[in-house]
Amino acid sequence: MFASGLRKIATLRGPNSRAAQIKQLLLDTNEEFRRVWNGHEVGVRYHETKWFVHRELGDLDLTCQVMVDPEQGHSILVYTAIPGTESYEKLQLLNVIAAPV
Repeated sequence: MFASGLRKIATLRGPNSRAAQIKQLLLDTNEEFRRVWNGHEVGVRYHETKWFVHRELGDLDLTCQVMVDPEQGHSILVYTAIPGTESYEKLQLLNVIAAPV
Protein backbone atom coordinates (compact mmCIF):
# COMPACT_ATOMS: atom_id res chain seq x y z
CA MET A 1 0.00 0.00 0.00
CA PHE A 2 2.77 2.45 0.89
CA ALA A 3 4.86 1.52 -2.16
CA SER A 4 1.77 2.19 -4.27
CA GLY A 5 1.35 5.62 -2.67
CA LEU A 6 5.02 6.43 -3.15
CA ARG A 7 4.77 5.42 -6.81
CA LYS A 8 1.86 7.82 -7.26
CA ILE A 9 3.56 10.76 -5.50
CA ALA A 10 6.93 10.18 -7.21
CA THR A 11 5.16 10.17 -10.58
CA LEU A 12 3.18 13.33 -9.82
CA ARG A 13 6.14 15.27 -8.42
CA GLY A 14 8.72 14.12 -10.93
CA PRO A 15 12.19 12.58 -11.00
CA ASN A 16 13.86 15.34 -8.96
CA SER A 17 11.35 15.24 -6.10
CA ARG A 18 11.98 14.10 -2.54
CA ALA A 19 9.58 11.22 -3.20
CA ALA A 20 11.73 10.08 -6.14
CA GLN A 21 14.84 10.28 -3.94
CA ILE A 22 13.20 8.16 -1.24
CA LYS A 23 12.06 5.65 -3.86
CA GLN A 24 15.60 5.33 -5.21
CA LEU A 25 17.10 4.97 -1.75
CA LEU A 26 14.68 2.17 -0.93
CA LEU A 27 15.29 0.46 -4.29
CA ASP A 28 19.04 0.60 -3.67
CA THR A 29 18.95 -0.70 -0.11
CA ASN A 30 15.88 -2.84 0.52
CA GLU A 31 15.16 -6.16 -1.21
CA GLU A 32 11.58 -6.37 0.05
CA PHE A 33 10.80 -2.87 -1.24
CA ARG A 34 12.36 -3.77 -4.62
CA ARG A 35 10.13 -6.83 -4.88
CA VAL A 36 6.99 -4.88 -3.99
CA TRP A 37 7.96 -1.96 -6.25
CA ASN A 38 8.52 -4.28 -9.19
CA GLY A 39 4.92 -5.50 -8.77
CA HIS A 40 3.86 -2.11 -10.25
CA GLU A 41 0.74 -1.76 -8.10
CA VAL A 42 -0.93 1.64 -8.22
CA GLY A 43 -3.99 2.82 -6.33
CA VAL A 44 -3.95 0.20 -3.56
CA ARG A 45 -6.44 1.42 -0.98
CA TYR A 46 -6.56 1.31 2.80
CA HIS A 47 -8.95 -1.21 4.29
CA GLU A 48 -12.08 0.44 5.63
CA THR A 49 -11.89 -1.45 8.93
CA LYS A 50 -8.79 -1.58 11.12
CA TRP A 51 -8.14 -3.74 14.15
CA PHE A 52 -5.92 -2.55 16.97
CA VAL A 53 -4.89 -4.04 20.27
CA HIS A 54 -4.45 -1.39 22.94
CA ARG A 55 -2.19 -2.43 25.81
CA GLU A 56 -4.77 -1.44 28.44
CA LEU A 57 -8.12 -1.59 26.67
CA GLY A 58 -7.64 -4.65 24.48
CA ASP A 59 -9.13 -5.11 21.01
CA LEU A 60 -10.50 -2.11 19.11
CA ASP A 61 -12.47 -2.54 15.89
CA LEU A 62 -12.38 0.85 14.13
CA THR A 63 -13.59 2.35 10.88
CA CYS A 64 -10.89 4.13 8.90
CA GLN A 65 -11.62 7.18 6.75
CA VAL A 66 -8.94 8.66 4.51
CA MET A 67 -8.84 12.38 3.81
CA VAL A 68 -6.58 13.39 0.95
CA ASP A 69 -5.04 16.71 -0.06
CA PRO A 70 -4.37 16.03 -3.74
CA GLU A 71 -2.33 19.19 -4.24
CA GLN A 72 0.16 18.29 -1.51
CA GLY A 73 -0.09 14.52 -1.82
CA HIS A 74 -0.83 14.19 1.89
CA SER A 75 -3.38 11.93 3.52
CA ILE A 76 -4.73 11.72 7.02
CA LEU A 77 -6.37 8.64 8.47
CA VAL A 78 -9.29 9.18 10.87
CA TYR A 79 -10.36 6.27 13.06
CA THR A 80 -13.84 6.09 14.57
CA ALA A 81 -16.01 3.45 16.18
CA ILE A 82 -19.69 2.78 15.68
CA PRO A 83 -21.69 4.28 18.58
CA GLY A 84 -23.01 1.66 20.96
CA THR A 85 -20.25 -0.85 20.25
CA GLU A 86 -17.65 -2.05 22.72
CA SER A 87 -14.96 -0.30 20.67
CA TYR A 88 -16.89 2.97 20.89
CA GLU A 89 -17.03 2.69 24.68
CA LYS A 90 -13.31 1.93 24.79
CA LEU A 91 -12.52 4.99 22.66
CA GLN A 92 -14.60 7.13 25.02
CA LEU A 93 -12.62 5.72 27.94
CA LEU A 94 -9.34 6.30 26.11
CA ASN A 95 -10.35 9.92 25.56
CA VAL A 96 -10.68 10.33 29.33
CA ILE A 97 -7.57 8.46 30.46
CA ALA A 98 -5.35 9.94 27.75
CA ALA A 99 -6.51 13.56 28.21
CA PRO A 100 -3.73 16.00 29.12
CA VAL A 101 -3.70 17.05 32.74
